[in-house]
Amino acid sequence: MKKKDLAIDLLDMALARRNEPAALATALIALDRLTQARPDHARAHYASGRVLLLMGQHQLALGAFRVALGHDAEHAASHYWEGVALWLLGRPSEALSKVLNAVFLDPTFFDARFDAGQLFFQHGDREAALEQWKAALELRPDDFGTLRKVLQCLLALGYYGTADITHQRLKQVWLTSADPAVRAVRSYVLDQFKVGDLHVLAVESLAVETDPAVLFAFPVSHEGRLAFTVNLETSAALRVAGSACVVTVVEGDVRFATDVRYAEVPGYHVLKPTVLGVIRRHAGVSDEVPAE
Repeated sequence: MKKKDLAIDLLDMALARRNEPAALATALIALDRLTQARPDHARAHYASGRVLLLMGQHQLALGAFRVALGHDAEHAASHYWEGVALWLLGRPSEALSKVLNAVFLDPTFFDARFDAGQLFFQHGDREAALEQWKAALELRPDDFGTLRKVLQCLLALGYYGTADITHQRLKQVWLTSADPAVRAVRSYVLDQFKVGDLHVLAVESLAVETDPAVLFAFPVSHEGRLAFTVNLETSAALRVAGSACVVTVVEGDVRFATDVRYAEVPGYHVLKPTVLGVIRRHAGVSDEVPAE
């Protein structure tokens, strides 16, 4: 039988009691004694780094992970968590390099795949982000958060056909998930874009529980303040009249319906250009100003 590692036991205890400062301090003291007794104990240095991250000591954690890697350069988790520490310290390029080291050493490392996608996306490399998130999704096909990232990336790249399939899969996972955290999600950000100096979020409602109900909301902000919202709404009255939904505009206490109606709920790639047109007209933005 494989002998248990005291360092990992101490880390597990700290993770289980992460909200108890005294427990974290106790674990760190024990790990410090272990590293003093065995300076070459890579897992003890690694565990110390993890506990230091829990305590918010990012710079000290970075040092601990580097010592751990000095004794075991092929420990994927040490590379990954060093990347996390660098990320938290505002050094994303270095963080990406370390996270990719973890992926290279362990291609099945889900968290490393997911965060590599996030770092690539923040860097503006959407194709590379998509590759990492797809790989993460292969590891956990029903992971709601990863499906959402893949969908957002597909939309950003304009891969609308694949995005539509992924969108349907996302909603199916939400409907059938046994995870209480997933079932608690009522809406999520599907997309975001700019129209001139206006910033727009696209928010989809997963739980449609009222009548009338908002299926999609597009809050439009200017200089950090909400200017108005474009909604795609449905209601029993609309359906009786032969329409599935209507595009509305809400500004302050004023709400009005546009003349845009759909016989069935449109795909996002159909809805977005329509909403862009409504935003331009309502805000007085020229068609020559690009959306991005």
